[in-house]
Amino acid sequence: MTGWTEFAEGLAEELADLPAGAVVKIIEPGPASRYAQFRQLDDELWAELVGDHWLEPAAKAGPTGEQLIAEAGWYAPDADHGHNWWVEWPWPLSSARYRQLTSMVVTGLRDGFGVAAVADLAYVAWNENAGNRALDLPALGLRRQS
Repeated sequence: MTGWTEFAEGLAEELADLPAGAVVKIIEPGPASRYAQFRQLDDELWAELVGDHWLEPAAKAGPTGEQLIAEAGWYAPDADHGHNWWVEWPWPLSSARYRQLTSMVVTGLRDGFGVAAVADLAYVAWNENAGNRALDLPALGLRRQS
């Protein structure tokens, strides 16, 4: 399995190649269900990191984790964004912006929420503009969640 650095590099590569209509969720299977998710639109990329609102107490980021997540560049959860941490950027993005985003994801999941290892994650991905056809993202180094 891949480490956090390799995961971030693979995620940046996969996000840069997403077609419009793509939805990607990086999830921690099981009861904690911490996740990051992405939606590629024609002119924008949305990214979200789960907010404490949705998590059991043991899985929450708490004040220290929330500070790390905010310092990484995420906007604070609000009702308009499903009580999740979020960013929305005009597309296309530069390679530097993709690297920034993947760094934010790693900081959020690993440091903010305490996900111990990339091996604890899986992904689901599909294209809403192609009949919800599944997308393969091998550069992530993660198993596909069914």
